Amino acid sequence: MQGKRLAVAQPGTAEAEWLAKAHQQLISDTSIQFELPAYVPPQPPDWLKPLLDLLSSLGPYMIYLFWGAVISGAATILLLVFLEMKGVAWRLPWQRAQREPEAEEAWRPDAGAAQILLSEADALAARGDYDEAVHLLLRRSVADIGGRLPDFLRPSLTARDIAAAASVPAKARAAFSEIARIVEAALFARRPVGAEGWRQARGAYERFVFRDAWI
Repeated sequence: MQGKRLAVAQPGTAEAEWLAKAHQQLISDTSIQFELPAYVPPQPPDWLKPLLDLLSSLGPYMIYLFWGAVISGAATILLLVFLEMKGVAWRLPWQRAQREPEAEEAWRPDAGAAQILLSEADALAARGDYDEAVHLLLRRSVADIGGRLPDFLRPSLTARDIAAAASVPAKARAAFSEIARIVEAALFARRPVGAEGWRQARGAYERFVFRDAWI
């Protein structure tokens, strides 16, 4: 019985010895790496450290910054949509700077049309119809202001209202005021315009049209 047990145990011992020898060969093989070095995160460069420190200090407040940015963006979009619905013209500052010279040129009264009008008015004055000649200048001046400020000009406005409007440039307003004063004196004070009044009104209209009154 004992012999049988020994016979059975001998193969187990031989196998254990073989496993031990194979294990020893395995761990003695330097080409195999059994232990991995601990991961060391790379250190940021010195110039980046202040920024990382700042972000770290802002960490507790980042949620507020995020929602603040979201709310500001949404409010800006709503404002732009509202302005678009109302038909309000808006431009970015650099776009406005590029377009302002074009706008000034577009709003200047047409010099050719003004010359034709003056020829017609001169013909009336040559016949002695000074009142009608000055009225013609006034009507054309009002039309020029309407071309510049179509939303401002309304039928209910009087010549004095237009002359006092701050939206009309100062030089143009002063020239228009002189024409309107001469016409009002003829209408309400029954004071004939005469040759002198005509010359004053004509000079005022020339300043209104030809001398950069709209800049």
